[in-house]
Amino acid sequence: MEPAAGGRAGAAASAGGAGPPAAGGSAGAGDAAATGSAQAGGGGTSGAATAAGAANGGQGGAAGAGGGPAAGAGGAIGSCLPSYLLCEDFEATAVGTTPTGWTAHGMATVAEDQANRSKHSLKVSPSNNGERRIYHDTALLGAQHWGRVYYRVQLPVPDPFVHSTLVAFMGKGPTVGDAEFRFVDTVKNAKNNGGKHQFLYNVQPQGAEFGTGTSYDWTFEDKWHCAEWHVDSSDQSFSFYFEGKQAISFSKGAGNYAGSELPSKFSQVRIGWNNYQSAPPGFSAWIDDFALAEQRIGCLP
Repeated sequence: MEPAAGGRAGAAASAGGAGPPAAGGSAGAGDAAATGSAQAGGGGTSGAATAAGAANGGQGGAAGAGGGPAAGAGGAIGSCLPSYLLCEDFEATAVGTTPTGWTAHGMATVAEDQANRSKHSLKVSPSNNGERRIYHDTALLGAQHWGRVYYRVQLPVPDPFVHSTLVAFMGKGPTVGDAEFRFVDTVKNAKNNGGKHQFLYNVQPQGAEFGTGTSYDWTFEDKWHCAEWHVDSSDQSFSFYFEGKQAISFSKGAGNYAGSELPSKFSQVRIGWNNYQSAPPGFSAWIDDFALAEQRIGCLP
């Protein structure tokens, strides 16, 4: 796929950020240039909804050129498919609660004031910093998977420089050990620098964080956006897509950890919002139509 605008590494600094990092994260962002290329992916399936294990039947047809989504057999685009490893659209969960199988960490519960396609989504309540996320076990994930999530950020957003994580996985890297692997991750410049943000692949082990990022080409908008990723530990590759276009891609590792940092499996996924610097009054955001699969899922039309 065609890379998104930019592609050079971001230059977010951990020192000089507004306030210290919150527990479990750090202030900075990666600044190593992306190298190599990962699988761009072809056909996939489409949908999002409640948790589901891999099973036979119900898988959508092959996607068209460019990796677009396909309708599930006998069902509308957007329904959860049995082939998905994990998916959640929050429709079966009561407002103000957490979906079955997920645990809440901070103020992140199901709401009905915004939704990507149906009636419910996960709402992240504003806080100066810290996490507002839900966690789920990912024992079904093997060496590689595709992911897809929709998010919406309410305007206005806080002015300061701030590093925020939307989707992260926990795992044990062959060299770095236990770490949080941040696949949908952003760093926003301060308002006087245009307030734009970059996307990151960012890893936080017990020691110094590392990763790689884009240039500052995006802004938070009060509308739904689609983010996708593909990870494969067998060749240490990762790709990130925004609205179907590739923005980050590497193989054989990133930064100083070429060929060593991606785990063969992940133990947990975390979705929602976590910002590491103080950014009052905080972000209000929504997460919806989250899905993991062995094949590319695609963004819903």
